[in-house]
This record gives sequence, C-alpha cells and structure tokens, in this order.
Amino acid sequence: MPQRILLVYTKAGGGHLALAQNLHKLLTELEPESEVRLFNFFDVGPRWIAMAIQDGYNFAVNKQRWLFTVFQAFYQTRPAIQSFARVLGMRLAPAINEYLEAFCPDKIIYCYPVNHGFRRLPYVRKHKPKTLTVVSDIFSPHLYWFIDTKDHYVVASPEAYSIARRYRVPPENLHYFQTLIDPKYNQPLEPAEVARLRQEWGLIHPYTVLVTGGGAGLKISFKLVHELVKIEGINVVVVCGYNQKLYRQLEAFKQKNRISNLVLFGFTQQMYELINVSDVVVSKAGPATIAEVLSQGKELIVCDYVWPQEYGNVELIRHEKLGYYIRRPRQIAAKIRELKDRPPERKTLHLQNEIVRLAQYILSL
Repeated sequence: MPQRILLVYTKAGGGHLALAQNLHKLLTELEPESEVRLFNFFDVGPRWIAMAIQDGYNFAVNKQRWLFTVFQAFYQTRPAIQSFARVLGMRLAPAINEYLEAFCPDKIIYCYPVNHGFRRLPYVRKHKPKTLTVVSDIFSPHLYWFIDTKDHYVVASPEAYSIARRYRVPPENLHYFQTLIDPKYNQPLEPAEVARLRQEWGLIHPYTVLVTGGGAGLKISFKLVHELVKIEGINVVVVCGYNQKLYRQLEAFKQKNRISNLVLFGFTQQMYELINVSDVVVSKAGPATIAEVLSQGKELIVCDYVWPQEYGNVELIRHEKLGYYIRRPRQIAAKIRELKDRPPERKTLHLQNEIVRLAQYILSL
C-alpha cells in the first residue's frame, strides 16, 4: 500500500541533510509507489528564523566557535531546551502544521532533534502518524535528541545507546542500526575507476592527501595547504564547500606559485570518489565523515571538532587508534610525511552499514 513519508531535517550542520537525502533515495527505490518528501521546516517559516538558526549555526561553528560553545553550555538541561523550542515554535508551528495538513503524512521521520516540538502540533495530535527519530550524531549525541522519552529512536553505536538510556529513554523505544551512511561506501571504488579519476583530476603523484571540512571547509585549510605543498611527491586535494573566499584564496595561491599538485573543489557530490583516490584524509570530527573514511580503509587525521556532540568522536578515534587528532598545520604536515614513508596500518570501525535495513524498517512501521 502506498505511503506518505516525511523526512524532517535542517541545514544546521551537513550530517542531518545527508542522512535525510540517503533515506529519501533508498525509500523511493524500495517502494516507488509511496510518496517520500524531504522537509526543512525552516523553509516554511519566516526567513529571519532560518537565517538566525541555520546560518547562525554555520557561522558560529566555523567562524566564532566560542558563540556556539556558550550556546551549548546554556542548553544542557531539559527545561532550557524545552523553553527555547516553545519560543521558536510560536513562530513556526502554524506554517509547519499547514504543510502537514496539506501533505497528510502517514509517517514522520525526524533526522533532526525536533520530535518534542512536532508532538504538540494539531495535525500530529489528531492523526497520530507513526514517528521515529534517527540520531545522526553517531557516537556522542547531545541531550536535545532525547527530550521526548516517549518517542522511538534509532541509534547507530553502543555509545549512543548508553547515552540515550542515561537520558531515561526506555530500552523498548531504542532501535540499534549500525553506521548509517550511503550504501555505496559498503564497497571501495574499482581500481580502474580510481585510475581514471586520478588522470582526470591531474593527480600526478602516487600519494594523495584530501583536506575536507564539510560545507564550510576547514578553518585551517589555507595555512595547512601552505605546509602540505612543501612535501615532495604528494597531491593535495582541498574541498572548499560553499566557502568561496577560501576557494579564491587557494586558487590565487596556486596560480601565483605555479603549484601543479594542488587540486581544488568547491561544493561537490563526489566525496566517495575523492576519499577513494586519497591515501589520507584531514577533516573535522563529523561522525559521517569518520565512518565514510574508515569504511574505505584510509588514514584519518582529525584536526577540529564541535563541542560537545563531536567530542566523543575524537575520543573514539584516539582510544581505538583509528586515526590521529592533531590541531596544528605544521604538525599535521609532519605526520603526513611520516605516514607517506611507511607501510599503512589502517584500521576500521568494523561496523556494518545498515542504512538499507533502516529504510526497510521505516517502510514496515
């Protein structure tokens, strides 16, 4: 029987959107007759709210981290989070409810921690659609994911399961699905395709370093590139995301110094391919990025993380010796020199990617 499924997300952090997009693709493929929609609830409200929350989040995380740290420190209790949600909901609830009434979803899948806000909407109270929150912070989710202890949750690691129980979510409301990333990461790219891409992108040296930091790029990208291009015999590939200023700076640096082994990308949908052609990836501690890099057996250097939700990711990397946590560009370059000149000792999380099983579970609700 055809279903109407709504996948709720925001653009405050790239992981929520990527998860929603992957589920959308799989649900559509598994049950083509059903109508599956992506829904950024900030799109139906006043523009200033979207700018304040989404753009403000991205600005604080990438430019003024102290602002985000102060905000997170304040919202460490249920009353604080619920109060903020009520104030925000006063402006957004009517438009969100109008959208729900028009679409009439049978199921609402939250890829963002807003289930406690949606529960109070008239449509949800009246029609009682099936609901499920998929926690995209794999290893150390924040309290705001688990405000509504009556809802059902998907967690992707034993660490996240323990945190949910600590926040009083009953065990019968918790569903464990390992590592929720795009299914294509289940297998490496074919060697022939890797060779073709290396030629297409002009990767002239046998060893490749990928520098990526999500949509905004890494804060240290410019300084790091200055150090990396000094290393002989490597390609340096940088993903700048939507950070046009960083892209222009690196392009000018490349042209001025006639650097042939520096390859630049803006926003790209080819992260799977880029990871596959690389030997080592330098990134921030986003949970999806960590899982994607380790799934392909690549060396990982984490140089930044967002407190508190990504702190657990860094601790996992260090304790399990899955990679390296190094903040300073010069020290990162030194580690890459060391990795380049020794046989790789690559480890992985040994977690099965179960996003297809999750999509099947959602259809069976």
